[in-house]
Amino acid sequence: MSYNMNRKAFTLIELLVVIAIIAILAAILFPVFAQAKAAAKKTAALSNTKQVALAGIMYSGDADDALVLSMSGSYSAIGGPANAHSNTWVWLTQPYIKSLGLMVDPGFGDPSNIFGSGPYAWYRNQNLFPDFGYNYLFLGPWYNCDYGLSRNNGAAVKPAETVMFVASKGYAANATLGWYAANAPGAWPVVAPAPYACIWYGGTVQGDGNWSANNGALGKLTASTRIKTYTDGTTVAWLDGHAKYLKDAQVAAGTDYMSATNTNSASGATITDLSKYLWSLDGTLNDLSF
Repeated sequence: MSYNMNRKAFTLIELLVVIAIIAILAAILFPVFAQAKAAAKKTAALSNTKQVALAGIMYSGDADDALVLSMSGSYSAIGGPANAHSNTWVWLTQPYIKSLGLMVDPGFGDPSNIFGSGPYAWYRNQNLFPDFGYNYLFLGPWYNCDYGLSRNNGAAVKPAETVMFVASKGYAANATLGWYAANAPGAWPVVAPAPYACIWYGGTVQGDGNWSANNGALGKLTASTRIKTYTDGTTVAWLDGHAKYLKDAQVAAGTDYMSATNTNSASGATITDLSKYLWSLDGTLNDLSF
C-alpha cells in the first residue's frame, strides 16, 4: 500500500474562512427565515379571523339578521352550573365553525392548551379566551355589566368598513390569554357616564380599557390588540366577512389615539371624527349611551 504524500489537508486558516462565510450567510438568512415564518403566521391568523367572521355572518342569517350576541345571557352565569351557562359568541358560532382551533391566533398560539383539550373541556376558558375579540360595544353591547344585547345587521351603514373581530388580548389583568370582547378605541369616555352601558377594564393599569399610543415605560395601550403578537397592528375581520391586517393607528382612525396618553381625562383616546371611525354600526354613538 502506498501513501500519497502530495495530498493536502485544509489549513486552519481555510477552515476559519469557511466558518466565517457560513456565519455571515446564517446572519443574513436567519432573519429572512424568521420574517417569512412571521408572515406565514400572520396570513394564517387572517384566515382564522375571516372564518370566525363568516361564522358570525351565517349565525346572523339564521337569526333574522340579528348580529351574534357577545354573550347569550347573564355574565355571572358563565362557568356556573351546567344548567346555568351563559355562552359567549365563541360557542354560539360553533355550529358554523366546528373547530375550536380557529379561535387560536397562530402568531400567539395556545400556550395554556385552552382549545386543545376536547370539545367540552375547560368550558369556561373556551368561552372567554379566544385570540379574537368581538366588537361588542357596537354589535352586542354589555348591558348593565351583565347581559349581552344584540343589534341588527340591517343597521350597518358601511359593512365593509365596520370592525367585527380583531386579534385580542386579556388586558393588563391577563395579557397571556386572549379575550372574547374587544374594546373599541375612544369609547371609554362615552360609555363611562352612561347609566347601563359597560366596558371591559383590566383594573390594574389606568387606561387599559381604552387605547393610547404614548405611555412612556408602559408602551402603547391598545385594549383590543395583543401587542406582543404583532407589534405594529392587528388582524381585522369586517362585518361583510373580508379580513385585513391593519396598523393600530389605522384601526383607531377617527380618534386621537396617536397623541393620547392613558393618564389624560379620558384615560386614553377620544372619538374625534365619526366619518372615519371604523367601529360604529350605524355611524353614530347611540349604542354607547343607552
